[in-house]
Amino acid sequence: MHTLKPSYKEKIRKAAKLLLNSKSAIVLTGAGISTESGIPDFRGDDGIWKKYPIETFGTLESLLKDPSKFWKMAEEIAPNLFNAKPNTGHYAIAELEKMNIVKSIITQNVDELHQKAGAVLVYEVHGNINRYSCLGCRASYTKQQVLNKLKKEKNSPPLCDVCAAPLKPSVVLFGESLPKFEIYYSQDVAKKSDVMLIVGSSLSVAPVCDLPLYTLREGGKLIIINDEPTLLDSKAEVVIHNKIGTILPLIVEELKRLMEESHSDTKS
Repeated sequence: MHTLKPSYKEKIRKAAKLLLNSKSAIVLTGAGISTESGIPDFRGDDGIWKKYPIETFGTLESLLKDPSKFWKMAEEIAPNLFNAKPNTGHYAIAELEKMNIVKSIITQNVDELHQKAGAVLVYEVHGNINRYSCLGCRASYTKQQVLNKLKKEKNSPPLCDVCAAPLKPSVVLFGESLPKFEIYYSQDVAKKSDVMLIVGSSLSVAPVCDLPLYTLREGGKLIIINDEPTLLDSKAEVVIHNKIGTILPLIVEELKRLMEESHSDTKS
């Protein structure tokens, strides 16, 4: 199992066994899985909000007050978001879904990399960077339409063709509510989940950071894979501080090995 410390191998086995024996496992992902695809973290020490303070660039109020500031930031970070490709962590989660181990994927990310990796049951609690809407008449725009506008109307924020109000990406800005269906659904599946696999989330952003607590309250177990420690490490069955793109494929590999083992035991 690659050149990992014995303690990691043990944890990978334990995580694989928990997932194999689960009936309603779900995944919760945060920015950590996408940083390995070259998408900068928003909240880290070198995060986007350090360069572009939230109150000036990241709130609905600031967008309405001065759309050009918001779009200046958007134009800088968009290439990374649009050009990013799924990494081995995204593909491993998609494979867990195909194996019918994972029943839902809840993500805080807005980059659609889970879907690009082939996952289907993805619930985006912070929205999606590839769709846009008008803040006035609610008309919807594709990413390509908005990119065309930015090229054509240089130095001015994209405005609606119908009512001339500012456009915004369908991502949740500070001061906006989370999408109701996605958050209620997430809370519901978290309560019913017997195993929650938490990947690349610092578990510091409400209300998403509360989802693992629903799982714990109902007797479910947590597996946490993250570069840095989280507030719930002490409550988890398995905690692995390592690269997601390294660890998740190894869990899938171990799961397949365990399944083959149990299949051959049944035969004999």
